[in-house]
Amino acid sequence: MPLTYNGTTIGKVRIEQELGDIKQKFDIQIRQGNCLAVFLHSRKLTPEEKKKHPGSKCMHSLYTFLCDEQHCKNIMKDYGDIMCGETVLKVELNMYYKECWTLLKYFTKSGHKVTCYYKEEKKC
Repeated sequence: MPLTYNGTTIGKVRIEQELGDIKQKFDIQIRQGNCLAVFLHSRKLTPEEKKKHPGSKCMHSLYTFLCDEQHCKNIMKDYGDIMCGETVLKVELNMYYKECWTLLKYFTKSGHKVTCYYKEEKKC
């Protein structure tokens, strides 16, 4: 089954990566999908990319995904960190979404500080 996600952002993670001598920070969105969570990096398109993709404003790149709680347990067993050793600067989770309760457990087991908030989804 292909991995799918929707537009509902249930949290955010900010990471820092070293690329040679340069340190870059990335904001990763945590989205709902047909799994526990889908982690996406979203960035604005460059003017050249906008010409190639008219009507598009952002480029989404898959960072990672978590299938279910067993997948989280396997990652923790192999890496000892739900983010596989990435430098995590900040984690935010919207506890309105049931998936975030599982994510909270594994982020805290990994030693990451998590900011939790509760914001209900707006219904039309």
